[in-house]
Amino acid sequence: MNSSGGELFIVDNGESGWTALKYLQQWTEISTHFDIATGFFEVGALLALDNHWQKLGKIRILMGDETMPRTKRLLLKAIKDRNEKAINQDLEVTKEDNPFLNGIEAIISGLASGQIECRVFAKTKFHAKAYITHPKLEVVGSKALVGSSNFTKPGLTQNIELNIQVQSPSEVNQLQNWFEKHWQEGEDISSSILELINKHHEPKTPFDIYSHSLRELFRNQEASASVWEEQDSLIFSRLDQYQKEAYWSLIKIANRFNGAFLCDGVGLGKTFVGLMLIERMIHEKKHVVLFAPKGAKEGVWNPKLRELLPDLFGSDFSNLAVFI
Repeated sequence: MNSSGGELFIVDNGESGWTALKYLQQWTEISTHFDIATGFFEVGALLALDNHWQKLGKIRILMGDETMPRTKRLLLKAIKDRNEKAINQDLEVTKEDNPFLNGIEAIISGLASGQIECRVFAKTKFHAKAYITHPKLEVVGSKALVGSSNFTKPGLTQNIELNIQVQSPSEVNQLQNWFEKHWQEGEDISSSILELINKHHEPKTPFDIYSHSLRELFRNQEASASVWEEQDSLIFSRLDQYQKEAYWSLIKIANRFNGAFLCDGVGLGKTFVGLMLIERMIHEKKHVVLFAPKGAKEGVWNPKLRELLPDLFGSDFSNLAVFI
C-alpha cells in the first residue's frame, strides 16, 4: 500500500507510537477537508479533536449501523434510534471528564453552518473505516488512513487498532471514488445529530435540574415497584407517596452501604414504612429481627403485624423475631 515500496505506515494506538487522534490532529494543520467513513460515530471523537478540526473547511462523516431491518423506513428509524441512544450515552460518559462539554458549542456551530456534515448509509450494513485527508498544497497529495478505527474517542485513542496509510495517488483516488459513491447514496442526518447535541447543551432551569435529579434517584425503583410491590404487597398500597419514597430511599441506601436509618419526625408513618420493609425482607426469605420497647411491642408492633401481615404468622413466621 506504500507507493515507495518501503515499510507500512501503521497507526495502532499502541506499539507504533501513533494514535489515530495524533495522526488526524497533524493532518488538520495542513488540510482543507476530511472525508471520514465509520461504522460508528461518537461526538466524543470531535471533542477529542477540539481546537484542531476547526482549522478544516469541511468534514464529511459517513456512518453506518449494525441493524438491518427489511425496509428503508424501518432501517432509518432504527439508525436514528440507535444513534440517538449511542450519542446520548457518549455525551453522558464524556461529561464525567468534561462536565461542561467544553468544545460542544463549536460542534453545534459546525453542524449548523454545514462545516460538519453527517450522512448515514441506509442500504445495508455499513462498517467501513477510512480517513481521507485533503491537503492545502497539491504537492503533498491526498492520503488515506484505512483500517479498524471507528470515529469514536476509543477508536482514535484507546483501542488497539490496525490502520495503514495509503499513499499512492491512484489508490487514494480509488478510495475517494468509493467514498463519493456511498456518500451520494447516504441519508443526511446532520440536523438530527444537531438536535440531539442541543438537548445536552441547552440551559437548564432549577426545576429541570430538580426533576432530573428525582428521576435519577428513583429510576431503578420504578420497575421493581411495578412488579412485586404494586401487585402482591399488602402494605405498599397503604403507603402515602412520601412514605413510598422513604421506603425506596432506605432500600437504595441499604443496598449501597449495607444499612440505613429512617429518621422521620413523629407522625409521619415510620411504622408503616417499617412494616413494608419487614414484608419485603420476608418475601425475599431473609431473617428479620425487630427490637422495640415493651410498650411499643405490645401496643403497636404485635397488633399491626397480626392485622396487616397475618401471613407472617403462618409458615414464614420463623423468619421474624420481635424483641423488647
